[in-house]
Amino acid sequence: MNWTFTGRRTFTLLCGPLIFAVINGLNTNWSPNNYFDFFQLYPLTILIGLLFSLPTYVFYIVLFTFFKNKKIKTINEKTSLIIIVIIGIFITTALINGTVWLDLAISYSISSIITGLFFTQYFKDQEES
Repeated sequence: MNWTFTGRRTFTLLCGPLIFAVINGLNTNWSPNNYFDFFQLYPLTILIGLLFSLPTYVFYIVLFTFFKNKKIKTINEKTSLIIIVIIGIFITTALINGTVWLDLAISYSISSIITGLFFTQYFKDQEES
């Protein structure tokens, strides 16, 4: 497995708040002012998302390292890693609670799935291909 795949999973943190803004905007009819306010807070949401996702990310790296030494099909490895991230997202947002925790969990989960599927070509090392 290629370690750049793990690093690229941070795109989940970058895309999650954007997907949340779109979903929340569709549900509550946000005005352009709301989107402008959101983008002012975007760097803060990334920082907070990074802090809250650290336990899941550490577990993800441990599982990633475990898979590195095993002869498991790529699709099974990727599916397991994506599921771990989604479970971590739902646990973290449920612990945080609040009125939009489910919207946040769905947004970050969609982002995780898209990121996991988008970076398929980087999953295995070149010499393993």
